[in-house]
Parts: sequence; structure tokens; C-alpha cells
Amino acid sequence: MTMQEITNYLDNKINSNENIVIITFYEVRIKFNLSEGETQEFLRLCKTRLENLGYLTYFTGAKYEYQGITKEVQSNELMVAIKENIM
Repeated sequence: MTMQEITNYLDNKINSNENIVIITFYEVRIKFNLSEGETQEFLRLCKTRLENLGYLTYFTGAKYEYQGITKEVQSNELMVAIKENIM
């Protein structure tokens, strides 16, 4: 994926819910047909962009708090990003 495609993807996710962005295994590995290595690079670039926009990022298995509830990034989710000021 190009940087522009990643930017457009994240912008669409943020437009649908600016407080939480969830990137799923299905979207990345099946829909975008990315290899394991491409997936890792995709997630690295997403993490950098989201953190620059004020999000905290969490990967599969990590615990996070959202709207006062402690949750865990599920096995079918590759990344969850939470807007810092809404925790």
C-alpha cells in the first residue's frame, strides 16, 4: 500500500469514529491481501500517523481503557487506537 492509501484508509476510519480506530485482521490480511511483512510495515506506519494525531495505540492482547471500561485488543484485531483526551 502507498502512503496515500494508508492516509485515506485512516482518514475514513477516523471520520466514522474519531474516538476509537480499530484495525482488524480481516481488513489488512484478507481485504488488502497484505503479507505478514507488509502487515507489520502497514501497522508501523499507521501507529506513527495515529500517534502524531494524538491517539494511544494498542496491539493484539494489550489492555486499554475506553469510556471507563478496561478492554483487551482481541485476536481478530491487529490494532486499536484511542483518542488521548476521551479516556
